[in-house]
Amino acid sequence: IEESGIECADSMLHMKQILGASLGLSSLNFYQRWQDPLTENELKLATEFLERRLKGEPFQYIVGYEWFWHSRFEVGPGVLIPRKETEHLVEELLKWRGPQDKIKIAELGAGSGNIGISCLLERPEWEWNGFEINPESITYLGKNLGNLLPLEAKYWVRQGNFFELALDLAPFDAVVSNPPYIAMSQVAGLSREVQQEPKLALVGGEEGTEILKHLFVTGFQILKPGGLFL
Repeated sequence: IEESGIECADSMLHMKQILGASLGLSSLNFYQRWQDPLTENELKLATEFLERRLKGEPFQYIVGYEWFWHSRFEVGPGVLIPRKETEHLVEELLKWRGPQDKIKIAELGAGSGNIGISCLLERPEWEWNGFEINPESITYLGKNLGNLLPLEAKYWVRQGNFFELALDLAPFDAVVSNPPYIAMSQVAGLSREVQQEPKLALVGGEEGTEILKHLFVTGFQILKPGGLFL
């Protein structure tokens, strides 16, 4: 693991995660079987998982999910993997009282739907407009909406360019985004895992700030007076 160049804080723990995931074992079952020899088929499965990981494929893509807030989100090639740090956006949104009537929110870059779905599970009265331009991400967004939200939830998928579509749907009580902010010149220096995630969700232009600058301008054009920009 360490010699492969992939990012890993604890190589032994990660090896256990790979082995457990390949065999479909819970943490409890894994340690109950710790001394047991592997069958030929189990060894084949574990080897396939390990080879994919050593090639730099993100662990979340291999197992097909990542936990975010209180839910398990389906992920795979073409969608940004939810980060623990992004839960701070959910924390701040849920602390926000907002207006007393219906709350209408716009999100640039919905990705897997992790931010909006997490919020609507705790604020079912909100209306969420998730803008996503990447059709590969839309696939996972749809799966997670179907898996995690009740049918009556007000989550609207807006496929296309946020900066064009949001103007027609304004105004909004809040504008939320975890936008791309990496400069094009920095892409080659990213880890092998991150380089396999969609560039649309990572690269913010030549300098990395182009999307942010555009978002600041458009965000305040579509916000209601006193609205939240997060």
